[in-house]
Amino acid sequence: MDSSNTPLNKLITKLSLEIQTGDTFIGGSGTGGVTVENRLFGGLLVAQAFMAAAKTSSLDLHSLHSYFLRPARPNEPILYHVSKIKEGRNFHVRLVEASQNDSQIFHMQASFTKQISGPGHQDTVPVVASPESCPNRDDLRGRNKEDSPIDVRMATPITESEALPPEQHIWLKPSGQLPDDPNLHLALLIYSSDRTLLDTAWRPHANLGEHTGASLDHTVWVHGTSDFNQWHLYTMNSPAAGSGRGLAFGAIHNSHGERILSTAEEGVMRLKT
Repeated sequence: MDSSNTPLNKLITKLSLEIQTGDTFIGGSGTGGVTVENRLFGGLLVAQAFMAAAKTSSLDLHSLHSYFLRPARPNEPILYHVSKIKEGRNFHVRLVEASQNDSQIFHMQASFTKQISGPGHQDTVPVVASPESCPNRDDLRGRNKEDSPIDVRMATPITESEALPPEQHIWLKPSGQLPDDPNLHLALLIYSSDRTLLDTAWRPHANLGEHTGASLDHTVWVHGTSDFNQWHLYTMNSPAAGSGRGLAFGAIHNSHGERILSTAEEGVMRLKT
C-alpha cells in the first residue's frame, strides 16, 4: 500500500481541515469513518471539532463537552463554525457548531488554558497483559486490521454474547508513525476515546441478544500531553444503565502509567426487535 494512502494518513488528512472563511472550517469523512446505519464515527466529529477550535486559540485544551444532535453522513462536507465565547488571560472558551446540509448535527464547548503547575494525584492503574500479548480487536471481530488507523488490542475479553462485568481495558496505538504535532497527537487520542466506551455499558446485558446504540454526548478532560506513537492503556467502566441509556467513564494512560485523559459518555442502549 502507498504509505501516503494508508488509513492513518487518510485520517490525518481528515483532521487537517480547510478554512472556509474566518473561523469556519470544512471537514468530513470522504469514504472512511462510517459506522452502522451509514453514520459517521462520533470520534471523528469530536476530533475534527477540537482541531477547528484549536486553530483559534494559542492555549492548550483542558476539557471539551460534546453533544451529537443528528447523524452525520459520509461523503458530504461538514462545516465547523467556531465562536470565541471567552478570551481571558488564562482561559479561552470556544463553541463549535457543526452543520451538514444546513442542519446542525453537533455542538462542542471546548476550554483552553495556560499550563500551570500544581499538586497532582491519580487512581491506581490496573495491571493488565502487555499489548504485544493481547489480541487485535478487529481480528476478533472478523475485520481486516489493516483497514483501521488505530491498532486496538483487547486486554479484557471482547463483548460477544456472554454477560460480563461492565469494565474493559484496551491498548491503543496508531497503525503508523505520527508527525511531531502535539495537537494532532491529542486529536487522535480524542478520536480513539470513542472506541468501545459505550460498548462497556452493554457488557452485563450481552446475553439478552443483539442491541443498537448511538452516542448522545462525549466529554474529555486533559491532564497532560503525551506521545501517541507509544502504546496507551484505556481503562473503562460503566456505573449505571437504564431508561434506554448507558453511561460509561474512561481513563487513558501513557506508556509510563500517567493518566493523560479522562472521558465520559452516555448513549442510547436498546435491544433490537
